[in-house]
Amino acid sequence: MKLLILTFLLSISLLANSIEWQNNYKTALESAKKENKLLFVFITSKNCKFCKKLKETTLKNKDIVNKINKDYISVIVMKDKDYFPSKLNAKATPMIYFLDKDENIIDYSLGYWDVVDFNFILKDVKKRLDKRKKQ
Repeated sequence: MKLLILTFLLSISLLANSIEWQNNYKTALESAKKENKLLFVFITSKNCKFCKKLKETTLKNKDIVNKINKDYISVIVMKDKDYFPSKLNAKATPMIYFLDKDENIIDYSLGYWDVVDFNFILKDVKKRLDKRKKQ
């Protein structure tokens, strides 16, 4: 019984330390509209070493995970396989887009970013969004 409880608690803590990814752009957009959240789109590709590095390091950071899960619906899509709007121009990967629930691009970023730089990106997205609201 103790082992069962310990396993359950461990699995909950592991889930809390990961981004709640969706794998379908349209479904993620519907969720963003329903939950009144922004959309975080991570465009990756099969053999992209910097995509893997971003996902396995920066996007596993507890602070980053908490911020993303709190404010965004997150979706991960494969560049040459999955659907995403053509206006999300992903000529290279990793490509990240921050969209509002109406699919307006707030900000975007190409390449790998460490935790410090990614936090700056998140702050910049918030500033851009606040500026839009004031207009």
